[in-house]
Formats: sequence, structure tokens, C-alpha cells
Amino acid sequence: MNRGLTLLVIGLVFSLAACGEDSSEGTLPAPASFASDQHIVYSDGLHNENTEMIRLDDRLLLIFRGGETGQMGSARARIKIFASADDGRTFTLLSEVNADSLPGGRDIRDPKLVEMNGTLFLYAISRVPGFHYRDLFGEAETVRAESTDGGQTWTLPVPTFGGGWGFWRFTRRQYLSADQPHETLYATGYNDGDTTVALFASDDGIQWLKRGTIIQSYNDVPSEAELQFFGENSEKAVALVRLDNQDILADGQTAICTSTDPFTTWECGRRIEQRLDGPTWVVRTSGNQTRHFVFARKHLPCTFKRTAAYELRGDLTDPQAPIEVCEIQELKSSGDTAYTAVAALNPNQSLLSWYSSPVSPDLPWLEGQFSPSDIWLATVNFDAAPAACVHPAAKHPCPAPPLPAGSAVLDVTGQYLLTLAPVIWPAMPVSFQADIAVHGSSVDLTLQPLDAVTKVPAGASWSASGAPIGSDGSFIANFGTQQIPTAAYPLLNDPFLRVGDFTLTAKTTSRDGFCGYATGYAQVVGNNVSDQIRLEGSTFGATRITGDTLPPAVSACARGS
Repeated sequence: MNRGLTLLVIGLVFSLAACGEDSSEGTLPAPASFASDQHIVYSDGLHNENTEMIRLDDRLLLIFRGGETGQMGSARARIKIFASADDGRTFTLLSEVNADSLPGGRDIRDPKLVEMNGTLFLYAISRVPGFHYRDLFGEAETVRAESTDGGQTWTLPVPTFGGGWGFWRFTRRQYLSADQPHETLYATGYNDGDTTVALFASDDGIQWLKRGTIIQSYNDVPSEAELQFFGENSEKAVALVRLDNQDILADGQTAICTSTDPFTTWECGRRIEQRLDGPTWVVRTSGNQTRHFVFARKHLPCTFKRTAAYELRGDLTDPQAPIEVCEIQELKSSGDTAYTAVAALNPNQSLLSWYSSPVSPDLPWLEGQFSPSDIWLATVNFDAAPAACVHPAAKHPCPAPPLPAGSAVLDVTGQYLLTLAPVIWPAMPVSFQADIAVHGSSVDLTLQPLDAVTKVPAGASWSASGAPIGSDGSFIANFGTQQIPTAAYPLLNDPFLRVGDFTLTAKTTSRDGFCGYATGYAQVVGNNVSDQIRLEGSTFGATRITGDTLPPAVSACARGS
């Protein structure tokens, strides 16, 4: 699945490019002064992601995962560490950390930085190579490297917690214990299979104990969780937990989970209708007002993504309190994007980082995961956050592409090459040999999957009989549940891939062709919505086969037809 990309020659030093009371529905233009000066800070033609920042006295550190051509992990991955002495205007490469010291050619990703007692800890998640649906069989370990010179040199990464757990967010809790000041480092982590998010605690950043389960649910697919402490003695904990519970590649929910010291039991009944992937949660208190800002991945129909800034309003510590979600600003981003970080510049401003596929063209999320991506920066002015609340736009499915207008030849009996462009990655189509027979006012249609490379038949054929055909040459054929041979769609390389309620809505365009769109869902394993990928937005085209040579592939209705 990985594709070779040319590594561009870059220098060790690179400069930053110069580049409420009222509520409403939809997205309004945000004040330019909230997140301004959006620009690419790093680009090398590879897939860069998972940003993190920290302020160390007079320096900022910006780190991210690089070295790879896509999301699929391998030993090529490394954490790149850059430093800035001028509040993020320029950065210098300090060092890199990889997983070469760990057995099995492991990946390294999702870095986090924590400073404790003069030591800088770099935590990351390491998995074995390969594609891991729901992180299954990834053999996740949370690994740790240490630096005592501000990130210039590091110890070799070592496992700090295994057992299939990847730690996501590290949060200090400062409190009084037996009337003495104390500090404990907490982490939220999720397991292989994305069924459980738990809380872990450490007094030294090295030895960790599982404190309790925050949420456990196969159907909710919980993973990345933010963590904050509130109250006079930081005795209240709140976690914002990402839930992929409404289709793998679509939107979902975020659970708002609460607990009190000793944080062994959690309540997660509240949900918001925004799936906040890889969130960064900033709490700002001024006088009696506390505001909660969240930077995260935003989900659009047809599997398109953005990085966006939100505000959560309401008492997050009270399990009964309603929560209002306000969308502040959509940042320059597309494709595979987000995994943000924030570092303070001064009391009112912070530096925000994220990663993104090229802003143009707008790639679907899955395609973006195997395409180059860049690291972005912006300056956030929290004082410029709007007082009015603009609710995120209501969720809606990917709209059906239009069929050609007018009437067409009805008798299209014959054999065709049918090319389906899945909404998840239109540039990676699925090919079928389509045999169609018109019987008066109905059609019979048989689809034979073809090997993606050789175009010879692969697996069993699919059939739909007696589909009514309209006077304009349109018809709807439902094929039910069918298996996708691995050879026909090697993109996911999974023998368990199938489609359900697979339906073609078609329109004849001439005696030698028809086209339209597909609906239904694709499913890897399981029988739940959280294991599905909706096919709405997928298009196809069919061209008559004459002779022994396949015609050119057409995967959509021609514009203007």
C-alpha cells in the first residue's frame, strides 16, 4: 500500500513561511484574529503527522512523526524534534527518535512531551508493521525516551507500558495529599481493538499503574481521550473521548466522561454529535469565566476532513449539565489532517500546530492517509474568540451524484466493463464484468468482480434480477450482501471485506453504456454500524465490451450528458 516518494533535500534550519449569548446553526466566518497566519512550516514530500509542542523556558519544541509515505507503520517512521528560540518564527532540527532499538521493525507515532524534575520525557505509541483495522493485532506499546539537555540527545526508546495499550494524553495533577503538595502524572490510553479507554497514573513518569476504566464499548470504538482536572484540589476529572460509532470514516460522537478522586469509576452518559479526533483541549479562565477550546479533526460528508477550532460551553464536570458545541473556525486543511498541539506564546496567544494533506485538491480521508502531508502553524488569539455561539452544521449523508438528464436507448443487452469509483478513494476503482439483459420493462444484471491487476474473473458473481426500468432508461439493482475478493480490491488487503445492501442506481446513456452511483456499505469485520463504511458518493460507469479487448475504464457519468 505504501508508495515511494522522493525525499526532498532540506536544511537543518528552515524559516516559517510568511504566508455566549446568541446561538445559530451553520458556519459563520470567524474573526481572522482568532487563528491567523496559517502557513506550512515543514514539507518534505513524505507523510508527516501527529504534532506536539512544549515550551521549555525560552524555547519552543515542535515534534511530529515523519519518515513515512503514509499511515501504515514501518521502521522508517521517526519522531523529528525541532526547536525555536524566537517564538516559532524559525526552527532548527535538534534530533530524531526512531524505534530501531525495539524488535520487530516497529513503527513509532503519536509523540507527547512531558518535563519532570529536569528530565524531558518523549512518550510515543509503537506498533508492529502493517495495516491494523481498529488497531487489532498491532501489539501496541507505549514507549519512552528521555533527554536531559532539552531534546538535543535522547536515550533509546524503551517500553513504558505494554499489553496492547497506547497512551494518548499526559496530564499533570497538582493537589494536596495529607496536607502536603503532591504531583501525579496521569495518562489516558486505549487498547488494541479500540474497545476500552483507561486511566493510568505515575509518580515518576516511568512506572505506571492502571487506575480505572473510563469507557468500555465495542460499538462505540473509543480511542483518543483528552483529560483535565478541576476543583479546589483537582479532585474532579473530565475526559473527552473520541467515538468512531457512526461509520468508520464518517462522523461520530464524543463522550464526556467524569470522575472524582480516586478516579476508579467513571460516568460517560453525555455525548456530543461531533467526533473530535486527536483533540487538544485548552482551558482558559478569566475572573469567574472559564472557556473550553478544543482543536480537532472535523468530519464532512463523503469522507472529507478538516482541522477546526471549537468551544464547549456548559459545566463539563456535572454529568447532568447540558453541553453546547460552538464551531469557531475551520483551518486550512484537507485529506488526512488534524492531530493538533498548542504552546503558549504569551498570556493571550498560543502557537497552534496541525498536519494536513495538500489543501488542493481536496482528497478523501483514506487517500490522504497514503499521500504526502505537511506540518502547519497558526497563531491563536484566545481573546478574539467570539461571544456568540455558532453551532456546527447539522449532519447529512453524502449527496447522490446526479444522473444524466433526458431519455436514452433502452435495450442495452450485452456485456460491459463496469468501473466503480468508491467514495473512500475514487482513484482506486473496482472493476466488474457486467452482463445485462433487458426484458421489456425490466433488466437482469450480473456483476463478475475482476482481478485489479489482470482483469480476469475473481470470486463468485453477483446477480440482481427483474429490476424495473423507467421510460427514461433508469433502473435500480440491489445485490444484497456480497463478498469482495481480495484480488479485486487489494487496497485494504483483507479477505473479510464485504458489501451490504449494495445497490446500483443507473441510467442508460446510449446503446453502448450506462452509468450512475452506488449505495450501501462496505464492512471489514463485525456486524455493527461502527464497522461499516457508507458507499454513498461512489460512482460508476459501464462501457460495452466488443471483441477481446476491454474498453477504457469510465467510473462516472460524463458531465453534460
